[in-house]
Amino acid sequence: MLYLRVTDEQRAELARVSQQAVGRVALRAQMALLSARGHSVPEIAAIHGCGHDVVRLWLHRYQACGVAGLADRPRSGRPPQDQLADHVIDAQASQSPRCAGLVQGCWTVALLTAFLAARFGLALAATTVRRRLKATGWRWRRPRLAPASALPHKRDPDAAAKQAALRAALRAARRGACRLLFLDECDLHLLPVLRACWRKGARLRVPTPGTNAKRAFFGALDAASGAFHTADHDRKLAAHFVAFLQRLADAYPTEPLVLAMDNVRMHDAKVVRRWLAANPRVTVLWLPKYAAHDANPVERLWGLLKTTVAANRLSGGIAALTCAARRFFAALDPHPVPPTFLDEPLEAACFHQQTSGDVLSTSPA
Repeated sequence: MLYLRVTDEQRAELARVSQQAVGRVALRAQMALLSARGHSVPEIAAIHGCGHDVVRLWLHRYQACGVAGLADRPRSGRPPQDQLADHVIDAQASQSPRCAGLVQGCWTVALLTAFLAARFGLALAATTVRRRLKATGWRWRRPRLAPASALPHKRDPDAAAKQAALRAALRAARRGACRLLFLDECDLHLLPVLRACWRKGARLRVPTPGTNAKRAFFGALDAASGAFHTADHDRKLAAHFVAFLQRLADAYPTEPLVLAMDNVRMHDAKVVRRWLAANPRVTVLWLPKYAAHDANPVERLWGLLKTTVAANRLSGGIAALTCAARRFFAALDPHPVPPTFLDEPLEAACFHQQTSGDVLSTSPA
């Protein structure tokens, strides 16, 4: 027969567990106490209305592990309904819904759940599909817009030569042989831009101005020193651009100037051509087509400007917003262009494009 032999301290611990523990653990502690008081296994089974094997199991557990052995051990849970469900979900999420004859551009959990049930007979709950998507590395993310150079037919055939010329000019500027200036323009709108931010409570709601207004900014970044020259006007006109070029020429009166800029129409206007012809020490290097956002470091400064002065808040007016932008530029630290900035190819390999032309909003992490 199986009887427990316990000390006074163990008996007191079992009594405490039988009174304070929740559910079946308390009943198992009572079984151990009854055995310590001399009750046999059949008697304990009759008292608790269970089988002899159940009583023996918990008495042996107590002998081996003490009070800790009376708790339930971790269980593996119910086996999955379909062993291939993860592979099917992963394979289907990797294809655009249009490949399956649907009109939607991206999968949602509800759409994928309904499609799996209709096409493959997988009767899975939406929570199960969401859990298995996450388990296979999928995350719900907002896509990013890619430059036109991500499309094969929109790539500049002269991109490699233009990039090599820019690298040579950057090396010459770092040696002091010339001044390399990256030029660009930006419209600062009164309509606030939205940026991610820490928020407690309800979602932040940013008011809109009702009637939008904007201010045009011209910028030139000195690649070697990191100095940033700016000018702002009501509109972006070729005459304003020529006046900005003259300011740059006056700021660097003796050194050869190399201007790196994209091929927007204003940069190649007749008045700009006449100014360039009258200033032979100024040379223009055209940035690769459809890739100016990747090849022009001024774009990063525009993003920093908008995040600092116009993100998640409505300014009192376009005049106040312009003053804030001017203060931002006045306090801006130098941003010299790193020597390796142009070393990487301009083709944005990080932009994944489907063969059908769709970009999934759910993408592997």
